[in-house]
Amino acid sequence: MLDCIAVGKKIHDCRVEHHYSQDRIAELLYVSRQAVSRWETGQAMPTIDNMIELSRLFSVSFEELLCLKEKKEPDPENLFCGYDREFIVRRICTGEMEVDLPEVFWQFSPGERMQVLNSLKRRKRKVDRELYARLSGQEQAFVRDILEEDVMTLYRTAKTGIMYQKDRRV
Repeated sequence: MLDCIAVGKKIHDCRVEHHYSQDRIAELLYVSRQAVSRWETGQAMPTIDNMIELSRLFSVSFEELLCLKEKKEPDPENLFCGYDREFIVRRICTGEMEVDLPEVFWQFSPGERMQVLNSLKRRKRKVDRELYARLSGQEQAFVRDILEEDVMTLYRTAKTGIMYQKDRRV
């Protein structure tokens, strides 16, 4: 999976290292300066032909320009800093990236939260008490069928209105 922001940073760093302006790169590749800017900010990716030309121009391998060998893990305190949000969410959803979901869940947008919860359902992974407590009512309803047993007991107890304390009825 490609991280557009990391690739963009690599293109920017190589361009600066070789003392090229965005205008000059655009001129050499027959694209607009705005296209080069979008590449460098991770908003777009160059075509394969342009990537090959960039790798020749900067004297770096195609793999290096695409950051295929880099395995830097994001900071859990700021999960998306320096990364494309879609890239991070996709890695979490596919299980390629393990994170402490209860600790990072607040960083996701509502759509990303549902995407992650849906992936948990598809992969039949259980939702624990800590994560369940951080979900909205709609999200809790969505994951009810994949709750861990102790969370399911808590849910049933809350639903029936009976409160238990240390295995005793109150």
